[in-house]
Amino acid sequence: MKRYIIPILSLFLTACTGSREEPTRALLAASLNNPSGSTYQVRFFQSTTLQPGSTDTPRLVGSWSLDAPIVTLLYRRSLGAGNDQLWVLTPDRLRRYNASNLTIDDVGTPQLDGFDEALGVDCSRGYLRQGQSHILLVCPPSPATPPRPIEEYRAWIIPFTATALPTPINFLDANLVRLSTPARFTLGPSDQLLYLTPTQFGQYDFVNPFIERPLSLSTSSPSDLIFVNGQALGLFDDNDAFTTDTTLAAWNLSATAEVGLSRDSSIAARSFARGAPPVFVLGTGLARFEGGFQLPRESETGLLLSRTRRYSTAAVGIDQFLYLADQDSPTLLVIDLTVNIASALTTAGVRSSSLGSFQERISSLAFIPVE
Repeated sequence: MKRYIIPILSLFLTACTGSREEPTRALLAASLNNPSGSTYQVRFFQSTTLQPGSTDTPRLVGSWSLDAPIVTLLYRRSLGAGNDQLWVLTPDRLRRYNASNLTIDDVGTPQLDGFDEALGVDCSRGYLRQGQSHILLVCPPSPATPPRPIEEYRAWIIPFTATALPTPINFLDANLVRLSTPARFTLGPSDQLLYLTPTQFGQYDFVNPFIERPLSLSTSSPSDLIFVNGQALGLFDDNDAFTTDTTLAAWNLSATAEVGLSRDSSIAARSFARGAPPVFVLGTGLARFEGGFQLPRESETGLLLSRTRRYSTAAVGIDQFLYLADQDSPTLLVIDLTVNIASALTTAGVRSSSLGSFQERISSLAFIPVE
């Protein structure tokens, strides 16, 4: 427990004083793929050398090479017994690595942590979501018109300590086979399954009847779903390549509560930054969401945070920085979160760095506090 007291205390002091007392000792893990060169790596950078205000060159501590494109990463801190974990998803396998021995000076070679499983399906569009004691792995079918039925989805709720894949979720269950598609999933309270479709927003614990609220977004497709601060938050794609539109659905999981819809036509956000709160949405453009959308001022941040810039993934660090990956280059942007993104952020609070060669793209980010 001792290793996490300093970062958490630092975060508390930042909230109280508006300044940072001590830099958080951490690594930023970035997965980079170069299909033309068949190189796929997880690269670990010292986080402080990436941040605005630093004059250091981004410091690469080390890298792990993999044998297939990296779809996504998920880092889990162990707050008790057991190892810290870095889960790595490739199109056909899920692996769990021991992350307890990572330091600011050395990441060693990848050491599996008792889990290396073939999936038996194409998971090139898959995603991972962390719950209280499990990880959710979802492998959606390929996009199609009309959308593929729910029984073609594959998903597993995997204990953190698992040594093999458990039985997959049975989408022929009477409570699930009725779901419209496309669908997105995450884990909610007590690792209950939360789901979002164009017509349904619900939760299901596989024991009791589902709780659900209706939606009327039949021309849109859910693009992401998270659970944070007691609320399920979902994003929708309007499926119109010629418009810019963001729709965010918020539900407090009450059987009688209405689903709130927030919209913005300035950006086209399709995913959430990992590590919320605070909540950031990204896609074509970027915004913080706190009851409404807060957009960076283009007049103050220039081309760095243009509303037409496309982002692939992002992570919120406990050091009060947002780490943001460009979709069209191996560029990482880091944003100072101690200032208001909508009213006070300037170019001084944003730093841009290249993490690889021009053929490479960043597919995922993970913020990793270390000793």
